[in-house]
Amino acid sequence: LYHYLKRFQNRSLTRLFKKLADREVELFETHSSDEWCWFDDRLTYSSSKLPESLFYAYELTKDTRYLSVAHKAFQFLKRITYEKGRYAPIGQAGWYVRDKKRSYFDQQPEDTAAMVQTNVVAYLTTGRKRYAQDAYTAFEWFLGKNHLGLMVYDEVTGGCHDGLGKDALNLNQGAEATVSYLMARLAIEKVRGVLHIA
Repeated sequence: LYHYLKRFQNRSLTRLFKKLADREVELFETHSSDEWCWFDDRLTYSSSKLPESLFYAYELTKDTRYLSVAHKAFQFLKRITYEKGRYAPIGQAGWYVRDKKRSYFDQQPEDTAAMVQTNVVAYLTTGRKRYAQDAYTAFEWFLGKNHLGLMVYDEVTGGCHDGLGKDALNLNQGAEATVSYLMARLAIEKVRGVLHIA
C-alpha cells in the first residue's frame, strides 16, 4: 500500500492504510510494558517488518505516533538481537516467547535480510546514521560475522546457505535463502555512501 500510495492518490486506500497502521499502534499499546515493547507476546520470523511498516506509515502520513512506536519497537528488538558487535537472529527452534528464554538457533537468512532492510528504511526515513551502521552489522552475518564465524553467502556459487545451527552451517543453498541475500545486498546499496563501503 505504501509503494502504491507514493505513486497514486487514492482516498479509500489511504484510509485503509491509516486504519492498518492505527491497528498496529493499538496492538503495540495493548501488549507493551516497560520490559516488553512489542506488538504481541512473541518474537518470531522477520519480526523487524512490523516496525518497518510503521516507518513507512510515518513517511507517508507524517503522523508522529507511527514514528514513535516504530522507534520503540525496533530498539527493543535490536537490544535482543544485537550482541557482541554482531547480529544474532531469533532462532526458529522455539522463537522468543515473552517471559521465556529466547531461541538462538536455527538462524535464517530471511530474518537477517529483513533486519538489513528495516534498518535501511529507518535510516532513509529518519536520517539517523546509526540505522545505516546497524544495517551493515546485520549484513555482515552473511559474510561470516556470526557465532560460527562462517560465510553464509557462497562467493563461488553466488548462492546463500539456508541457515546457521548451533554447531554447523546448513549446506543447502535454496532459492529463498539466496533471494534473501540478494535483497539484503540491494538494500545495503542504498547506504553505501553513508558508510563509505568500497
